[in-house]
Amino acid sequence: MMALVWLIDILVIGVKILGGRTKVNPVLRYGLWVAVLSVLVAGFAVLGLLLVLLQRYLEGLD
Repeated sequence: MMALVWLIDILVIGVKILGGRTKVNPVLRYGLWVAVLSVLVAGFAVLGLLLVLLQRYLEGLD
C-alpha cells in the first residue's frame, strides 16, 4: 500500500514539474515533455498494431 502512495507522490511531483509550478532546469522540463509525448506516441502505435492484428484475426474466422 505504501508503494502506491510513493507512486502517486512521484506522479504529483512530475505533474508539478511539467506544469511549471516547480522551478527546475529547463532541460529537465523539456526532457520530461519529450518522454511523456514519446510514451503517448508509442501507446498509440501499440493500439494501432493491436487493432490491425484483431482485424486480421477476425477476417481469418470466415
